Amino acid sequence: MSSASKTFALILTLTIAVSSLSLIIIKPSYAQTTTTTPSPTPFPTPSVPEFTLQLAGPPYTVPTTYSLNQSTGQIVAQIGYTNEYSNIVLTVKNQPYASYYNVQIKTNQIDNWMDLYTVEGGGTYPGQSTDSNYTNISISIEEVGLAGTQTDIQVQAMYGYIYNANPYSIYANYTFYGTTSAWSPTQTVTIPANVPLSPTPAPSSSTSPLTPTETPTSTAESSSPPTSFWQITSTIVIAILLAVIIALLLLMRKRNRLTEVKH
Repeated sequence: MSSASKTFALILTLTIAVSSLSLIIIKPSYAQTTTTTPSPTPFPTPSVPEFTLQLAGPPYTVPTTYSLNQSTGQIVAQIGYTNEYSNIVLTVKNQPYASYYNVQIKTNQIDNWMDLYTVEGGGTYPGQSTDSNYTNISISIEEVGLAGTQTDIQVQAMYGYIYNANPYSIYANYTFYGTTSAWSPTQTVTIPANVPLSPTPAPSSSTSPLTPTETPTSTAESSSPPTSFWQITSTIVIAILLAVIIALLLLMRKRNRLTEVKH
């Protein structure tokens, strides 16, 4: 083989080797950039929230109601009640890394902690106030059923956002994405029991029950005795007898006048 042929063969061999090495280097690099998803920037973890709590008004009242028991025919009263407090107000100190707050409670009648807020079914969490250094969270005593209980309360800070995890389904699946703090130390509040209202007089159970369309009669009408059949009959007979007597008297008077005329 001539020197020119050897030189050409060497150049061709080097070219093939360099091309193969380039494919080995480039192919893994290309695969990595198309299959790797960059991880999201983590949210800072919020601090454990500080809060105070107090009972607040205005008082609430549930009035007494009455209903007719269809099986017994008796009027049944559901005695109403009142309470001097209607809400528990939590005042949470805002912090730099917090978007929402969650609250959990446990009463002396329930053994387990219960979250008051959830995004399931379209719910939401109380958002941190943007126009104050504190966020107020109000809990309804009547709606949650806390009257007459000793209630433990904890608060958790949340930093992130709420989104629909299944946007292509007709059933929304909202969830919270972000970081949460540990639960705060427990604070306890004692809530007064509801005070029953004084019952108003109900219809007497000794009388015949009222139907929805009936109305009670007045005292004067109810005290007068009913007119019996014999009283009505006696009145009619007496009226007939009086009419007959009057007719006979008139007839006798007419006959006397005729007799006097003949004589």
